[in-house]
Amino acid sequence: MTFELRDYQKEAVDGLYNYWAGKAGDNPLIVAPTGSGKTAIIAQIIKDAMSYPGTRVLVVTHVKELLEQGANGLLALYPEADFGIYSAGLGQKVLDRPITFAGIQSVWERAFDIVPAPDLVLIDEAHLLPKNTETRYNRFIADLKTCNPMVKVVGLTATPYRLDSGYLHKGNGAIFDGIAHDIPVAMLMEQGYLSPVISKGGLNQIDLTNVKKRGGEFVESDLATAASDPELVRKTVEEIVDLSADRKSWLVFSSGVNHAYMLKDEFETHDIDVGVVTGSDSSAVREKTIADFKSGELQCLINVNVLTTGFDHPAVDSISLCRATASCGLYIQMIGRGTRVAECKTDCLVLDFGANVERHGFIDQVKPKDKSAGSSEGEAPVRQCEVCQTMCHAACKICPECGFEFPAPLLNHSSSSYRGAMLSSQVVAEWYNVDSVAYARHKKEGKPDSLKVTYYAGLMSVSEWLCPDHGGYAASRYAARKALLNSDADSTDDALNECHFWTQPSQIKVKPSNHDPRYQEIVQFDYTQVEKKHETKTQGFGGYADLSLEDIPF
Repeated sequence: MTFELRDYQKEAVDGLYNYWAGKAGDNPLIVAPTGSGKTAIIAQIIKDAMSYPGTRVLVVTHVKELLEQGANGLLALYPEADFGIYSAGLGQKVLDRPITFAGIQSVWERAFDIVPAPDLVLIDEAHLLPKNTETRYNRFIADLKTCNPMVKVVGLTATPYRLDSGYLHKGNGAIFDGIAHDIPVAMLMEQGYLSPVISKGGLNQIDLTNVKKRGGEFVESDLATAASDPELVRKTVEEIVDLSADRKSWLVFSSGVNHAYMLKDEFETHDIDVGVVTGSDSSAVREKTIADFKSGELQCLINVNVLTTGFDHPAVDSISLCRATASCGLYIQMIGRGTRVAECKTDCLVLDFGANVERHGFIDQVKPKDKSAGSSEGEAPVRQCEVCQTMCHAACKICPECGFEFPAPLLNHSSSSYRGAMLSSQVVAEWYNVDSVAYARHKKEGKPDSLKVTYYAGLMSVSEWLCPDHGGYAASRYAARKALLNSDADSTDDALNECHFWTQPSQIKVKPSNHDPRYQEIVQFDYTQVEKKHETKTQGFGGYADLSLEDIPF
């Protein structure tokens, strides 16, 4: 029996072999979004390996459910595979097959008992590996390398990073040495292999003012206290029930066990069939509750840190983040529970009550803090200047290179969380009527002056910085804007003398910034309905009406 890989799955497999062929290293990562068919990728790699007589393959994870899913998935795609399972949790201890699925808890001290030694080790859900170099995984792999110095280790994950240490392939003691292939989540959604996701910021946000952080993540007890305010719980559930009314399968991430049951009680006042799963539940209870949810007996399932990895229910079409996380990996994993396609849904709604979308941004652009270069635990991230692209410390309010003043973040949580977008490609820019325009000199010690232009549209204001006296990118941007402004000014002084004669746009098209969706940027100007303020400059804008900045090569 044969199975056909999708094009992107084949590219992932080829990427692995090219990585090895190019001698980039022996232990790469394959990044495959949740729902992309990681089992098929693993099956193809194993099948290819079995074409070489005597090859031993070991598939390792530390979650027995994932181990069982992986073995069953391989059997479905590759029935002739000769494999065994070594896991105390599953009651099987078979080590003498060419292919072995093993729980790390059971096998980590048995490396020397696997004869012949494995040639290839596949680690599923690799993001779950702790960073400590003395973990069971590290000691197990070190022993395997003693038995077979040529052994290759491949990690598969949707999120190749940890909260506390950044990328899995960087830093001291890293098991992996690079990324062989990264399947873009946006591409899979555009091609219909993953379900689109849309977001909406909850009207009632968790107040994180008194929630401390430890190890980079919010302290669980503080977060649970903040989220468990009875009035907040009541309003949160009301909003979920209202916005998810036309959706069939609701998954809720809570901030703690008590919080989960508070949510459950509130859902039941709305006659919603709801279940709760926690880490303290027995396997039998947890499996029964999940089964009832998958069968449709329960419309809503609330979980406490147990359904972020390996949970597979394609019908999920509503996800409520009733918690906050600083972990971009956890954020992606939670959203990933809703990205699988199903006949019963067209998209998945994400309701965010913990400002997670604002914190991490679009799911196709999430990047972790890279701490492998020795940055301190408390060091703030960098931010990129929109004008000159200079990377500045996050605390900077003004770009030290060009003087650009970083705008204040948008604080209105009642918005639709970047207008419903969770992918950068989903962002839809909106037109606003311009009421007035203000001009001001912007001074920065040691740097040439620039011109701050602020457009007022109702209660909203958006600014741009024009830098005629600067060089590089800032100068080229101003040269492009001169055409739009119908300007002759070649310096900031000239611009200030002339700016009040510039044609004022009737509309501006605005969208969240690509660099940081909390901030707004102008992408297009409309001069088709211009009201001339001064008769001394009458030529207007001519053929440049409705010209987009995106059309200008700068």
